[in-house]
Amino acid sequence: MHSEHLRNVQVSWVAFGWFVGLAVATTVLLLLAGAGFSHWGGLAETVALVIAVAIGWFVGGFIVGFKAAAAPVLHGSAMALFTFVAWFALNLVFGGITTGASAWEYFGGRSLAAALLVQVLAAIAGCWVGYRYTPVRVG
Repeated sequence: MHSEHLRNVQVSWVAFGWFVGLAVATTVLLLLAGAGFSHWGGLAETVALVIAVAIGWFVGGFIVGFKAAAAPVLHGSAMALFTFVAWFALNLVFGGITTGASAWEYFGGRSLAAALLVQVLAAIAGCWVGYRYTPVRVG
């Protein structure tokens, strides 16, 4: 049975998967920085960031897909879109405190689209793999 229905999306698992993805991505970046890879500069740092984000959101998506056992594409998409909710909330609370400028000003449209694309693809792939290995599914 196909489970891609909005009623099968659990917001609590979406938020949990997003936080797991953020934690794993941050851990990968800290490990790379600790190993001395933070002085690459330019394209190499961008590639390392993309790889860290992809690994983080894949792991977060896998956990969500395995535990929620329904709607892997919707859960993965919601995890990536949760980034905008968190970013908006953080800008409302902390925006401009330290720099006097909003974080929205630091990224261009292409980099935001690329970051969202990496997150959504990695989260959907992780959710789908986790969903495939779930022993019991919502039916």
